[in-house]
Amino acid sequence: MLTYSEESLKVEPVSAEQLKKQERMRDVTLLLQQLIEREEVALKLIIDCLIDVGSINYANYKLHNPPLNKIMKMLVGYIKPVARMAALFWLKRNLPNLLTAWLEGKVSFEPVPINKEEALTGDLETVTNSANQAPDNPASTPPNIKDLS
Repeated sequence: MLTYSEESLKVEPVSAEQLKKQERMRDVTLLLQQLIEREEVALKLIIDCLIDVGSINYANYKLHNPPLNKIMKMLVGYIKPVARMAALFWLKRNLPNLLTAWLEGKVSFEPVPINKEEALTGDLETVTNSANQAPDNPASTPPNIKDLS
């Protein structure tokens, strides 16, 4: 049976302004999710353009041998459908949260920290307002058994 200490049950009071701000940022996230669902065709076209430009830049940067460079650019045509599906899946899952955190950072007067792992994986459960409130471990890791008892 799980038992809770009194320390874990302490809850800081949240002001009405803070609740309103959190609610509005959730609304922004939901609106961005709807926008992504409606504009999937535009998102696919953007991904295609980025894949084309990125593959050309990568081939030119890494491969200085002209025949290998041409082969690389030709192979991208075969890889593009798989890359598009993977990028679309990742963007649908992570773009609303990342954009919301970025936009909140733009409208707040305090910096909104996002640690490197959250930015790479897109696992943003909450956006904290100060470095003191930032979680010690990333949100994507499962809890330890020791923490549950």
